[in-house]
Amino acid sequence: FFFGAEEMAAPFLEGEALEKALLAYVVSLDSAPDPAVTAASFAKGIGGTKEDHLAEKLAGEIMRGAHPAEPHKGSTLTAFEEWTQGTSSAVLAACSKKQAPPPSEYKGGKWVRTLNGQGNCYLYIHTATYNMQGTRPDDFVGGDDDVVKVDPYASFPSAHLTALKPAIDKLWDDGKVPLLLCDGDAGYAEVKTALEAAGKVHVLDVKPFVQGVIKTKIKFADHVETARKTAVKALRAGGTLIIDLSDVGTPDWKEKMDKVEDYKTSFPIWMLDANSHKCVDKHGKVFRKDDKKDIGGKDWDEALEETIKDFRIVYLSTAGLGNYEKEINLRFLPQNKWTALRIKRGDAVAVSEINLKSLVDAIDKCVHTSGLVPTLSDP
Repeated sequence: FFFGAEEMAAPFLEGEALEKALLAYVVSLDSAPDPAVTAASFAKGIGGTKEDHLAEKLAGEIMRGAHPAEPHKGSTLTAFEEWTQGTSSAVLAACSKKQAPPPSEYKGGKWVRTLNGQGNCYLYIHTATYNMQGTRPDDFVGGDDDVVKVDPYASFPSAHLTALKPAIDKLWDDGKVPLLLCDGDAGYAEVKTALEAAGKVHVLDVKPFVQGVIKTKIKFADHVETARKTAVKALRAGGTLIIDLSDVGTPDWKEKMDKVEDYKTSFPIWMLDANSHKCVDKHGKVFRKDDKKDIGGKDWDEALEETIKDFRIVYLSTAGLGNYEKEINLRFLPQNKWTALRIKRGDAVAVSEINLKSLVDAIDKCVHTSGLVPTLSDP
């Protein structure tokens, strides 16, 4: 008794099983450009909506390596058919040892969709032709939620308001002063309130440095001394020095202060370098006689060795990601001594769909970068 060729072949996928395999195939494809890079390109004048551009670019990147509806060179099978014949765990789970039927006429199938492996746009694939595209087909039947809310600044350093302290600590440990971008007056007020609620906060308003004596009624030299005293108080207390840029931006620390001898001895530019506060070294130069009083029964410098471990500096600004470079005048900040950090507000529970292979990285980012506890759900 002999089996015919058709009887020996693996059975074909069909119906819902075929759709499941197609969607698994789309998710398994290699990847995608950074949404921040894509948004930057779009902002330079590419036509269409940002969502359309992102979707098309993602689909294009994928199909350069695998054209789902066309046979590979030297093969009569489409990329999807070849994928179903593989032995990866994703294939075995999706196909159950069944293979894809040959492509058929367009009218015999329909469009199905899923989020790509990065979870930042929908991709559509046809159940009969295996054609794939990034924009919604005219005859797609489904929900109207095609536009995935893509964060154009997905790769930008960010922290939620509820995880502000660990984010500041991490940057400080890396030798960077956080530049907190609050995106408007409301965000600025919330972030400032959160910082003050943590205690041991000392605020330095830079308006007298930026706007001048006519507008603020405060002499520049007097405010340099105020800056010194405020920083010393924060150092002695092991607190946080908030350099409040508000909506006026930053002064030119180097030109207006560090190059003026009288000011340089009061508030030298090294004071704005996180690495200068790893130990007590130069601080005696900015501490005056009255500042060198004992702290908790210890000599000021001995006590400072302890309190300096908790000392932090942050720049606080109303600017957002779209305007901070211009609004703050970044060229005036000490070069390579700071890192911008977007502060997110609102619902602290961020929901995102991730690929299984990205699980460990996603957990690590959630815990160690955002300071949050992840909740995992497998619907």
